[in-house]
Amino acid sequence: MSPELSQLIELQELDLDILRITERLAKIPVEREQIENEFNQFAAEFLALKNRYEQTLKDRKQLEADLADTQQKHEKFQQDKMRVNNEKEYTAVLREIDASKKLISSLETETLKRMEEIEQMESELKVQAPAIETKRGEVDTTLASLDREREESLRLSVELENRRRQLCEKLPRSLFSIYDRMSRTKRGQALSEIIDGVCTACRMKVRPKVFSDVRRGDQMITCESCGRILFYRNEPQQSAEMAMSNE
Repeated sequence: MSPELSQLIELQELDLDILRITERLAKIPVEREQIENEFNQFAAEFLALKNRYEQTLKDRKQLEADLADTQQKHEKFQQDKMRVNNEKEYTAVLREIDASKKLISSLETETLKRMEEIEQMESELKVQAPAIETKRGEVDTTLASLDREREESLRLSVELENRRRQLCEKLPRSLFSIYDRMSRTKRGQALSEIIDGVCTACRMKVRPKVFSDVRRGDQMITCESCGRILFYRNEPQQSAEMAMSNE
């Protein structure tokens, strides 16, 4: 096989590996979002309960603050009752005392209600938490695996791009132009391997004379059906990515 044809084969393998990695990198964020959405759906009831629990805690805290403030005012009104100078002031203070007393009773009832709700929700959360924690652990493991895959793919992509650039510098400009133009029109596959006398790209059988010429590998021969550059090799095809991993 001529050196130029060997270089074109390696270039195509590099381009196909780079394309595959690029497509995979584009899918990883989508997969991450899908995994998170599935977890959120799985844990929707639990998360809603947790949100209600946290809000109820805030409500109880506010009720306790209001209760403390009202009790302080009630004590002040009780003291004011002892310092009034006339019946009108006395009546007004009694109204304030009565109103604050009713408010204290209402706040105490609401606070107690919130405490009971919190206790009930804590019990429910405790029951549901193990399954959620297990699922969350599985999700985090999967996400971490995707992150590692992304980092490895980025690293490999840089290596492949560097190798491609070095290879392109060795190729004659005219030969690269032919490859590049054909690659663009043939969906990234400018070359096609012949296996058992068949062009693997278009699945058409080539003429015996063409097959014989391709096997010699000393000239550029295109498929009469699909127009791709044909090549033949005895060794099984190995991608550029796998070749690099074996080095």
